[in-house]
Amino acid sequence: MKSILHIALNDIRLMVKDKVFFFWTLVFPLVFIVVFGNVYKESTPVKASLLVLNQDKGQWGSSFVKKLESPDIALETVEAEPESYSRILIIPEDFSENIALGKAQELIFRKHSKASVNAAAHVETRIIQAIAKTITELMLNSSEDVLSISEEPNKYRDIIEIKSQYPENTITVIPTGFDHTIPGVTTQFIMMMVLIYGGITVMEDRKRGVLQRILYSSTSVAGLWGGKFLGRFMMGIVQAFILIFTGLLFFGFNMGDPFLFILNIVIFSVTMSSLSIFIGSVIEKEDLIIGVSVLTANIFAALGGCWWPIEIVSGTFRSIAVISPAYWAMDAFHQIIFFNGGFSDIYMNFIILLVWAMAFTWLAVRYFRIKE
Repeated sequence: MKSILHIALNDIRLMVKDKVFFFWTLVFPLVFIVVFGNVYKESTPVKASLLVLNQDKGQWGSSFVKKLESPDIALETVEAEPESYSRILIIPEDFSENIALGKAQELIFRKHSKASVNAAAHVETRIIQAIAKTITELMLNSSEDVLSISEEPNKYRDIIEIKSQYPENTITVIPTGFDHTIPGVTTQFIMMMVLIYGGITVMEDRKRGVLQRILYSSTSVAGLWGGKFLGRFMMGIVQAFILIFTGLLFFGFNMGDPFLFILNIVIFSVTMSSLSIFIGSVIEKEDLIIGVSVLTANIFAALGGCWWPIEIVSGTFRSIAVISPAYWAMDAFHQIIFFNGGFSDIYMNFIILLVWAMAFTWLAVRYFRIKE
């Protein structure tokens, strides 16, 4: 066990001694964090605006306008229809009269063609709620004078409640800001640093005969492999610690459940450690290892939602993205941070990452070479 730890710590020492270590593990990732954190920064919710032209002179028109009031809607009454607007509701002048006579009503709702569709849907829902409440008041008090009903609207405020909801599995929250970007950049650079540094050191140790010399001691092949694996795992943890600590210190990063967050990092680092040994075992040139590692990390990052929220892409893209280990790590991060997910919500992500880890481990063991 001491030899395994010694091998691992030696690899970490060599990585930290590299002149460009802090550039690749801190400075360069910070550029990504700042850029993407501002590109996908959290937007302040904007109220849906609604103009109301109440032409009705009776009490029911005013009562209906009060039913439209909502904290999420910027409601404004106007005396005449303006030339430009996003959306407007017109209550006709015979609104109260027709209610008293039991006649059908017609409200006019107009919206600009370039206005927000989501805001319009929100306003339409509120209008339907107001209509439903008005009809309910009339039905429950059909024996009373309709004018006296409208004088006490608060009496019927809680008679009916209408809630709007999205279809099942509809994504209503888009992960944004630094709480999305920091886990994304951390995931990407765990891949890059572990694959590059881990792959190169395996290749160089093999070419320089370091692996053979280690075996001259009491260390077994299994112990040698375990030491290399532990070293790469520690590389991933070091990279994650640097970026997460920076995020907590300077960007107000929210980890969600710290235990699940760290567990996700640990499992993902295990997955990349095995892949790193495999790459270093089958590729014999440093430049090629760097090229393959950067390409692999960037493809996995793009597919996995490290650069942009995976929730905003098409269903087809998300179906393809599941082949990326980064997808399962980022999905777990989003569940933990943005959707209050617990272990029951993300355990499948962990299982799939461990399956990837076992597949990469089999390849790493199968192709691990002590000498050229």
